[in-house]
Amino acid sequence: MSAERSLLVITDPAARSADGESVRVALDVLRACAPSKIVIPTDTADLQRALARRGRRRVVVIGGDAGVHAVARLLDRQGELGDTPLGIVPVDTGSGHGLAEALGLPAEPAKAARVALGENERSFDLMSDDLGGLALRSIRIGHGVRSTRPAPVRTVPGRGWRGLVDHAVRTVSSTVGAAVGPSGHRLRIEADGCVVADMDRPVLSVHLGCDGSVTPGSKMTEVTSNGSGTGNAGNGMKSVNGMNGAGLASVMITGHPGATRFGAAQARDALVQLRAHEITVCGRDFTYAADGMATGPVRLRTWTVRPSGWRLFVPA
Repeated sequence: MSAERSLLVITDPAARSADGESVRVALDVLRACAPSKIVIPTDTADLQRALARRGRRRVVVIGGDAGVHAVARLLDRQGELGDTPLGIVPVDTGSGHGLAEALGLPAEPAKAARVALGENERSFDLMSDDLGGLALRSIRIGHGVRSTRPAPVRTVPGRGWRGLVDHAVRTVSSTVGAAVGPSGHRLRIEADGCVVADMDRPVLSVHLGCDGSVTPGSKMTEVTSNGSGTGNAGNGMKSVNGMNGAGLASVMITGHPGATRFGAAQARDALVQLRAHEITVCGRDFTYAADGMATGPVRLRTWTVRPSGWRLFVPA
């Protein structure tokens, strides 16, 4: 690579402790192919300085989902996320690396490093919330939400990305029972201003996803602009605002088995599924996971889709 394509390699210090061999292999491949500045930040200030001084270096992150999010949040605050394609070498540090897997990146460090060195770049939509949080892939509420970090969250040298997450993030219970409750979540859900679920209809889970990360179910209810259902709609999806394509998130709402509007045997299959640009969820102390990282409890969140909000080097 030329000097213009040198690398800023941001290495999670926890990754070296969790899987030092994978980190070593990735660094060997990267340094063999391009001039590389290796940064092992111990706190948010370190990371922010490294990004601010990167010049024209390509940013490569070695670590888990929390590391990718820490870099993405800082770049977003600087207004540079959409113009800074990222390379990701996934190494599980305890925060998981499901984001890289969902995006089709190789799990092997050498292969992932070669992808990060490549020229095959793709733009992805993301979702931002009303407090500045980001979801690069998906949001889940209710069933399946599990805490991935201990509380309280602190900036502790040597603890890696766990010291870089937002202090506003609070730990939630890791049990489904605590996340959902015996009678389900009572939530009011609006999609582009239309009410698509309300407090009288307990839900088991809500899943929001960009770029097809929500898979259509075999049974669903298509929702029209007035919020009424049109029955079993197969695998199709309807947009409440009449739009299709980029800039819309998939919204999947699954009824709770205890909900009276669903038959007991069919409750888990009863879905409302649609696409929308802005989704608001309010209710009593619900938790949610952005790309697998749990946050909460909260009572209100609004997520807005940002088309082509970030860029990634992907396999050819």
